[in-house]
Amino acid sequence: MTAFTPKNLQKPLNCGQILQEARLEKNLSIRDVFLKTNIKESYLQAIEEDRFDKLPAGVYGRNFISRYAKFLKLDSKKMVLMWQEQAQIENKEDPFSRKVIARKNFIIFPKLLRNFLVLIAVAICFLYLIFYFKKVTSPPKLEIIYPPSNLSSSQAVITITGETENEAEISINGELVLNNNNGFFEQTVNLKKGLNNITVKAKKKYSQEEIITRQILVE
Repeated sequence: MTAFTPKNLQKPLNCGQILQEARLEKNLSIRDVFLKTNIKESYLQAIEEDRFDKLPAGVYGRNFISRYAKFLKLDSKKMVLMWQEQAQIENKEDPFSRKVIARKNFIIFPKLLRNFLVLIAVAICFLYLIFYFKKVTSPPKLEIIYPPSNLSSSQAVITITGETENEAEISINGELVLNNNNGFFEQTVNLKKGLNNITVKAKKKYSQEEIITRQILVE
């Protein structure tokens, strides 16, 4: 009986090996290809070694494969398709790489969340500064309790009463008036016969003035 001798089944070449053999047949070095195609030597080396992780992802990596294949007079579409199929198989066979990618995505998400929270905090601080600046520079509240507008009187003296914010400074016709802790103030003003203009001003340290005028006719 004749003994069975198994045939040596040669493993089919992958994309990188085909490109490498085509280059060697043309007696070209990696450096020669770089000078002709302007593809980085590290990328050419990665292509021939099937190092998918060393090439740019997406269309950029496919363009390098296509350009290299065309330079070697090979079917560029076939080479790109073979490269993509190998990449998919490698990713399926390497669950650790998928875990690393998932972990990277997990790391990126907290960074985005952190940046978002920082942005919110900055916006809140900015809004608080605007609110504080507006509060400091806004004129204080001022109310004249007496007299009412356009008063006619036969008296030569009148008492001006009103309310404002307790930290505000009050002046009536340019004369400073003290107010109590609640912001209440009163001041006696001498009147002349005819039309009298009473100007009451309230102002805080850094604020604008609040001005109210009253006209009193003395008959």
